[in-house]
Amino acid sequence: MNTAFVLSDLADGLRLSEINLAGTHDSATAFVAFSRLARCQSLTVAQQLALGVRLLDIRLFRRGERFYLVHAKADCYRDERKREKLTFDEVLETLKTFLKENPRETVVVSVKQDRGRLEPQFFEAFYNTFIRPQADLWFTENRVPCLAECRGKIVLLRRCMRAASFESAERCGLDFSVWADQSSRSETVPLPVVLSPLCDALVQDRYRLAPEIKWKNCAKPFLESCRPTASHICIHFLSTCGGKGVPEENAAQVNAYFSAFEFPTDAPRGWILMDFPTEALCTKIMQSNLELQSAVKGGAT
Repeated sequence: MNTAFVLSDLADGLRLSEINLAGTHDSATAFVAFSRLARCQSLTVAQQLALGVRLLDIRLFRRGERFYLVHAKADCYRDERKREKLTFDEVLETLKTFLKENPRETVVVSVKQDRGRLEPQFFEAFYNTFIRPQADLWFTENRVPCLAECRGKIVLLRRCMRAASFESAERCGLDFSVWADQSSRSETVPLPVVLSPLCDALVQDRYRLAPEIKWKNCAKPFLESCRPTASHICIHFLSTCGGKGVPEENAAQVNAYFSAFEFPTDAPRGWILMDFPTEALCTKIMQSNLELQSAVKGGAT
């Protein structure tokens, strides 16, 4: 069995929050300007999906009618020549092709405006351009779906504002628009996000910590203690720009710690976003779902 496509073999009734998902941070930065400081991935989105990644962190800048992939001030490009900027149209085509070929899989896409003055018109334009014309491709409710509801679909996670007059908050994706910044160089605890009266989350995104502190005092304790449920999402960023501030060097350290970590299989642990993930790390996360499902079946009476 190819564990990159393990969601296809999980029970339809499982809530997405109860599934361990391999994800990437700044997912479109394989070919990015200022690569030493801005590159967080070595693989394209298509390659990440083939590896088993099912949560993408998409950062965008809108210019006119186009939505460009960026990492703050750094532009993302289509290939290593860095001549053509990468647009969300191309990323969306990659996602559509993947889901058409793998209709029992699903992909969570986190959308964030990552440059320019933050404004609600950004999300309205994104929604009208990419979601409204192909609504069947997206799961846009502000609640955690079960797998049966989102197979073959993109699950929208919204990290940008929505105008009060635009649509209904319940139809604009998982609402992570109020997300407390976690830039402290000393705090290590995850912070809560309230999505709705019926759904909440804990997010660990301590991105200023040095790699060793990030793992030992932050990421590892949260992985060991968190308990996601059908209405409670746990999100873990293993990424950090602390220490010397070089993502690839930091990821080498944190990923090595995570590789040696005995992943708990007594309960799900949540959605894990990584810089420079390997096939082995993605397999480790996705394989755990099969073990969890087997444990549940084995304990059934």
